[in-house]
Amino acid sequence: MRKGEIPGLSDLAVGLSEIALTRREQILDAAEAIIAGHGIQELSLGRIEDEAKMSRGQLTYYFPKKELILLAVHDRMLRRMIRERMAANGPKPMTGQAWECLQHGLKKHLEPNWPPPEGRDLFSLLFTFLAQMGHSEDYRKRLSQWYSEWRTFIAADVAGSVPEPRLASPRVTAALVQALFHGLDVQLMMDSDAFDRAEMFGTCVKLLAPLFGQAGNLFSPSPLAGEGKSNNPATGSEG
Repeated sequence: MRKGEIPGLSDLAVGLSEIALTRREQILDAAEAIIAGHGIQELSLGRIEDEAKMSRGQLTYYFPKKELILLAVHDRMLRRMIRERMAANGPKPMTGQAWECLQHGLKKHLEPNWPPPEGRDLFSLLFTFLAQMGHSEDYRKRLSQWYSEWRTFIAADVAGSVPEPRLASPRVTAALVQALFHGLDVQLMMDSDAFDRAEMFGTCVKLLAPLFGQAGNLFSPSPLAGEGKSNNPATGSEG
């Protein structure tokens, strides 16, 4: 594994020939283009055939089921976003900077343009997987794997940077952070004015500070303070 890669998000195409890898990428490019341009509800094998300019036989040779295409698209999008996150400025995950990473991540997730278009496509796939878990064990296993890996990375940072005694185990702290980020994203996708973002940032920091050994900073000013309390710039009031 190369430095900075996330273990477990392995390329499903390992061991395939260069031609096969190219064909798979063409299929995934086509699927992503359809999802981005028309929505996941319009994704079908027929549309992918047209977009990728392949026959049904070629398509099903590399991906016997549409579900496998969805899983591969999600894996690829997720790896790309992780690479971008690792290359961006700011504290890096898996470097023992749990408190800094938490605040940086919260600030990003509470930006007005969050989630970015690709992030919305990822959420669409995630919701599709959640809806189909009862019918597809592959979806349930993959979601379990993704969430478990995410918790593991957060927990490792907590274990490496939050001194004993801790108010909660690193794993429980990681699960709470995971639930918080997911819940905020879902609410903002449904309603961008669901809450005041600066106030939410400050509240989350205050509530989570003790879990990260930062009780002394419990009432420190929010880094988002002064960036505008209003969710509605036209009226200057919330809502």
